[in-house]
Amino acid sequence: MPYAIRRRHADQAAEERVRLSEILRETQAQLAYHLAWTALESPAVGDAYKNLVQHLRRTAGIAMHEAWEAPAITSDTQMNIPPAVIDLSELVQYETAYLDAVRAHLHELLPWWKRLRS
Repeated sequence: MPYAIRRRHADQAAEERVRLSEILRETQAQLAYHLAWTALESPAVGDAYKNLVQHLRRTAGIAMHEAWEAPAITSDTQMNIPPAVIDLSELVQYETAYLDAVRAHLHELLPWWKRLRS
């Protein structure tokens, strides 16, 4: 969303606020759905996903706030947004933990004779 906000149509400010707010609302609904789904599937996976989403929301929330305060881009050269503006590197550890939890959960679902070989 921070990227979309920075790349909004400056000449249609009111329409863009509504459009981007609706996208964000849908994204939040999808996150809520997947938070519930992963928690029901596996508490360990659910906890790891929840942790990832919490940190993502914090990082994205700050970046979205800054994007709304910045002027919309007006040229092609502004399309590339550097990591100094939106830094997602902090999330790597949480993404890795989530993927490790998924991998462990899926391994547990294998039949016992297949687990012996892996």
